[in-house]
Amino acid sequence: MTRFVSRALLVAVWLLACAAAPGADLTVHVDARDVQRKHVHTDLSLAVTGGPLTLVFPKWIPGEHAPSGPLDAIIGLTIKARGETLAWRRDPLDMYALGVTVPAGATRLDISMDSGLATEGGEGGVFSGGPTSSERLAVLPWNEFVMLPKGRAAGDISTAASVEVPQGWQVACALAHHPLAGGGVGFEEASLERLIDSPVQMGEFLEPVELAGSAPYPQLRHSISIAADSAAALVLPQNFAADYSRLVAQAGVLFGTRMYRHYTWLLTLSDHVAHFGLEHHESSDDRTYENTLADAARRADLAELLAHEYVHSWNGKYRRPAGLLSPDYQKPMDDSLLWVYEGLTQFWGTVLPVRAGLETPEQYREMLAAVAGTFDVEPGDRWRPLADTAVEAPVLYSAPEAWESSRRSVDFYEASELLWLNVDAELRARSGGRASLDDFMRRFYAGAGGEPALKPYVESDVYATLATIAPGDWRALIRRHLDSLGPGALLAGLESSGWKLEYSAVKNSYIDTLEKAGKTVDERWSVGLLLDDKGQITDTEEGGPAARAGAGPGMQLIAVNGRQYSAEVLDAAIAAAHQTHAPVELLVKSADYYRTLSVDYFDGPRFPHLVRIAGRPDTLTQVLQPRSD
Repeated sequence: MTRFVSRALLVAVWLLACAAAPGADLTVHVDARDVQRKHVHTDLSLAVTGGPLTLVFPKWIPGEHAPSGPLDAIIGLTIKARGETLAWRRDPLDMYALGVTVPAGATRLDISMDSGLATEGGEGGVFSGGPTSSERLAVLPWNEFVMLPKGRAAGDISTAASVEVPQGWQVACALAHHPLAGGGVGFEEASLERLIDSPVQMGEFLEPVELAGSAPYPQLRHSISIAADSAAALVLPQNFAADYSRLVAQAGVLFGTRMYRHYTWLLTLSDHVAHFGLEHHESSDDRTYENTLADAARRADLAELLAHEYVHSWNGKYRRPAGLLSPDYQKPMDDSLLWVYEGLTQFWGTVLPVRAGLETPEQYREMLAAVAGTFDVEPGDRWRPLADTAVEAPVLYSAPEAWESSRRSVDFYEASELLWLNVDAELRARSGGRASLDDFMRRFYAGAGGEPALKPYVESDVYATLATIAPGDWRALIRRHLDSLGPGALLAGLESSGWKLEYSAVKNSYIDTLEKAGKTVDERWSVGLLLDDKGQITDTEEGGPAARAGAGPGMQLIAVNGRQYSAEVLDAAIAAAHQTHAPVELLVKSADYYRTLSVDYFDGPRFPHLVRIAGRPDTLTQVLQPRSD
């Protein structure tokens, strides 16, 4: 009886949604009342004409930089026209495409789809294809629940969308929304492109935090919608709203415009969903640990996450590399300019929290030292240039941790911090101190503001804009970072800011925070090991002491110098070897085999830090200074 009544309500809401927007090309109703069980039902109604039609699932989603989509989540699909079930056939060369013949005279296709969402600890995809719900909350990316005609731009398809959520749950979304008669929530009419750019957050414990507006466009609304797995996780730190209002203000000063009608961070606090940030034009999908607001170290990570995704509203959503345009989400994307799209965003995503007072300059320097130190010891940049990591991003995003140091990861994020720091120092030097990277941002991202827009660019546009600020061969400087092997260009970029990399036995505070948050043990700068909290070796620095002794990814560290392994035992052994000059003995397990490795390392604890270069201008400190109008 409950199931019958529930279905009747669904049909009623669906008919209301269709009646509300009879002219919409695509109506979308998502029934997420069963989302706690990882099950979602979707009904679509698509305007069509008779004849052969190819329907496609969204494949190349802006911001994901790799093919994704819902293929592994579909557990039921029926396509009908005028009540008649139609046969469909998947394209054998394109799994995202389904062929169907629309009967003559039919004007709409009715598509019924069931989705089994990724489970925690399962094999779900990255970003929006990963675990997205818990017992108390969920984030629904529309791209996981729609289809569209192949070759038709999503920006030209009008939609009317609605959703049903578990009883008592609230909803947040960048699109205006309102309750529907009979239950459910309806959203403002929008193109399919804007719908997919506006994910829905829902939860039992959901709290909006309003932020103060600031110039330019001080009237625009900014908010952080926080959904958590518990009411306790929603307790805000002191001055939370004021702190993030300063972030809004500093971004406004930096860009000189706001390319949105309003902006909402959809912050999800849960240990049971995939953790990442995904940019959208008027919102961002930000997911992290449940206890983040109560943990000072994790709050610093949160500031960088929210700042990074916010910067993407300008850098990525408004100004976007032409190669990343895929109007129907089928055209393969060219990721080669991710050192601008993601790299420049990474730079400002770490600088703006310092300017806003969310982090200290010392925290920033420790982070930058960890970045520089990583490139200083990893062997991957000895054979693979930075530019290639952007080109291969679709593969590297889902690559395993094992051998990451030798293979390289999507480290154009971190490497570009040093690249753009170098550009800033060079702008100051070539202009006699009159210009900086701030001037580039205002010029390159200039726009009318107050409304989402898209203005594509190519690589030469970046160099041309830099040259209008300070003449010179900007391509040569930047391509040196992108194309050269080894850490030389990156470390020189750091030194151009007046600081250099050095090592000491003092623990780097940023690395310490990462270890605690990620439950890892990072000894890459001493014995050359990276381990998880259970002692499994996740990676080695090839050519380093442990690798030379025979250690490799996947091995389990059982004991150190005859004593059961723990992080503290390993630390003590590294320190003792500095005094005794005796090798560190590691008992490791590989599958069901055991052996002892003798590691010749005698330099003691070793961690990266930044120190000032005497006599050189300190442009890094200038970069971190807050700005005013």
